[in-house]
Amino acid sequence: MKIINKIGIIILSTLMAISAWSCADENEAFKYVHDTNTISQMLCMPMHGLQGYIAKIYEYNKDGEMLTGSFAQSDVEGGYGLILFAISKSLEEEVALSNIYLVASLSYDEFIMPSLSGRHDITGDGIIITVKSGAGTIRQYRVRGYYE
Repeated sequence: MKIINKIGIIILSTLMAISAWSCADENEAFKYVHDTNTISQMLCMPMHGLQGYIAKIYEYNKDGEMLTGSFAQSDVEGGYGLILFAISKSLEEEVALSNIYLVASLSYDEFIMPSLSGRHDITGDGIIITVKSGAGTIRQYRVRGYYE
């Protein structure tokens, strides 16, 4: 019985050491606070599990100039974003933009206020959301949908 307990302790100690070693690289990512506060992609869905519709995202700098192509975080600081869902007029009965789920793709330690949980009305002027980075920088987006 004593040998089994000693073997168990050795195995447990070995597993804990391996676990700590394998998590070291993952924990490195959490040491840094990121200033990224942009949304890389957003989908709207009429119901969970159904096909999502991808938005077109327009990014503007602090001078109101639209940015094209790739850009650095410093290029968008102080600016804002516009997220547009252009849904085919033929889908108006199936996709009610006044009662839609939204899903956003973020990076690192960003979060959205108010939360995207639940349903949203993105008709007319749509809604305004704020993305906050881990470093505390914020960026506002207007999210709108329309039928074309």
